[in-house]
Amino acid sequence: MVRRLTLARLFYLSLAALAVLLGGLLFALFEGSRHAIVDSSEVLRDSASERVKERVERYLGQAETAVAALERNLRAGACPLAAADAIESCLFATAAENPNLSEVTFTHARRIGFGDDGEPRVAPEATWQTSVFRDRTAGGAQLCTRRTEREGERFVARVRCRQPERVLLAAAEARRIEGEIADPAEHLTFTTLASRGRSGRLIWTDLSYSELDLDLPEPERRVVVTVMKAIEDGAGGLLGVARIGLLARQIDDEIAAIRVNADPADPFRLFVCDAHGRLVARTSPADRLEDTGDDLRIAAAGLSPVIARAMEAPELASAAASSSLAHGRFVMDGEPYVVSFRPLARTQGWFVGVVGPEDYYLSSLRGTLRGLLALTIAVMAIVLAGGVLTLRALQRGLTLITREADRMHAFDFTPSPPRAEFGDVATVLASVEQAKTAMRAMRKYVPVDLVRHLYEANHEPELGGRLEDVSLLFTDIFDFTTIAETIESDRLALLLGHYFAAMTAAIQDADGTVDKYIGDAVMALWNAPRACPDHAIKACEAALACVARTEALFASPAWEGFTPLVTRFGIHRDRVMVGHFGAPDRLSFTAIGDGVNLAARLEGLNKQYGTTILVSETIERAANGQFAFRRIDRVAVKGKAVAAWVYELIGALDVSPERVAAARHYERALDAYFARDFAGALALLAEAQGDGPSRVLAERCRLLHEAPPPLDWDGTFVAKAK
Repeated sequence: MVRRLTLARLFYLSLAALAVLLGGLLFALFEGSRHAIVDSSEVLRDSASERVKERVERYLGQAETAVAALERNLRAGACPLAAADAIESCLFATAAENPNLSEVTFTHARRIGFGDDGEPRVAPEATWQTSVFRDRTAGGAQLCTRRTEREGERFVARVRCRQPERVLLAAAEARRIEGEIADPAEHLTFTTLASRGRSGRLIWTDLSYSELDLDLPEPERRVVVTVMKAIEDGAGGLLGVARIGLLARQIDDEIAAIRVNADPADPFRLFVCDAHGRLVARTSPADRLEDTGDDLRIAAAGLSPVIARAMEAPELASAAASSSLAHGRFVMDGEPYVVSFRPLARTQGWFVGVVGPEDYYLSSLRGTLRGLLALTIAVMAIVLAGGVLTLRALQRGLTLITREADRMHAFDFTPSPPRAEFGDVATVLASVEQAKTAMRAMRKYVPVDLVRHLYEANHEPELGGRLEDVSLLFTDIFDFTTIAETIESDRLALLLGHYFAAMTAAIQDADGTVDKYIGDAVMALWNAPRACPDHAIKACEAALACVARTEALFASPAWEGFTPLVTRFGIHRDRVMVGHFGAPDRLSFTAIGDGVNLAARLEGLNKQYGTTILVSETIERAANGQFAFRRIDRVAVKGKAVAAWVYELIGALDVSPERVAAARHYERALDAYFARDFAGALALLAEAQGDGPSRVLAERCRLLHEAPPPLDWDGTFVAKAK
């Protein structure tokens, strides 16, 4: 079918094109503004990280300045190496001038050459070390000098302390440190700097505990960042190695002093980490230090998830690889965040990180965009209203016709009186209503599933069928003829209508198809014409649902107090011929074959045993585990020479334990019967006088006990009647 452009579609396509155009303009405006704002926010973040970088590097630069001043004094001879007091005075003055210095240390050794590994060889008798450091126990209020030098065959160390302002006055008497003192010229801080090719180069360390606090507990040790340099004289001779330590806690203060925005509620966070995503500076006073192998790092207490996620961003690796500023973006909990990393000079691979929500800068833009969008929608609404008012008069009638056609397509044939403004539209709708009336009449005679199947397949029914695996159900009302004689015909028709409505609803709710009504009987099948994979289970569900619904009907006012009916069921599963049978111009969709006959015979067997629902062995096997069954007998139904097991459907798995126990008790008696133990079977059945199958089996056992069967007897019951 050729699809033609309608007036309404043309109108709406034009409006849609206009809306897309305006939407595109708004999107372009938003994206352009967003990029501009994001770029501006990037500048703010970069400015903040640059300020952190400058403050941290300025702080670290104090140590380099102190090293340079000490180097000048040593080369100029202002701090003669031969005079221990003079060296101490120089170091003391350097430490006193800058309260951020945790220590100023100078290690002297006379280098007499280099080993094969490039490390220096020194004359041990000329080695000494002088350190001026801030006394931790006095809160840093006084400076202490530690002098390490050789006495005989071992090194000794002495410490004396004084106030910073008493630099030129006499100090207290030195206190000797007990214990073994290591040769300072063998420590890495000396050998590394004094090795071949290292002289004259500044080398920074990472966070570490101060070497002068190693005899203190970890919580009391100072955390420092250290710069070291090997100092030579003009002739290339080694004067010694200078080591300046800075207190790391000041770095935390430098970072805390910087904010990205002036807003007091600024959500952006600054932090310092290494290339491995580990914090170097505290983010809160509660953070603590932890030893991670060769480095000290911050173990944050309650670290912000945003900072933790930022340190996992690939931009950190990018900044580490290129040693340059890197920007990135990530999404966390559905919210976008921006992040940047800037490397810090004079450090062991530290980076200043800045992270915050992208929407912080875009919220005002989104508000403006919403206003523009609302204005655009208002303009579009005005344009649309004028066109719709013109179009709706033409469209209303066509919509009514289309709606009724769609309802018929969905097999909804409910009557709906035509309400049209135009006469020709009303005529078309009246014709549709006549077609719906015919369909409503037809569905009362033909299974609606069959009609829907033929309609969807676009196939006209033809004589013939094919073998299908189906489950079949036959029902019958006990003693219906007698009941019918006591009720007026019109009242009987009404009651049967209520009865069949309940039965049909139960079967259809279980995906079954009512094939036909035969007087007071019902024939139904599953897995045709509509596929139903678990059709044996559905057939059992339908039988139990029929019992429940009819019991509810009999207790309702609609039954008008008449005697409740007793319905008997027969259920069987088999491959039978299913299709369209009858005359070429008058067809009936049904199933035929031995399987159909067996299902009908099972329903009739209920009379023999006093049961209401009997199923075949194929049903019991397919539905076992879903329902409770009782094995009744092995029967050769009328017209069949081959015997088959017959089962009673007791109910769902949650049926009362007493009924299940009674069923198992009966089955034990049945096993005794087949084993020719008729007396034992009678004993087991003695207590089940009110049970129909038990009465039948007991009577059979009494007769056989009195007149035993021949040796070829196998216990099969041959039904003589339908």
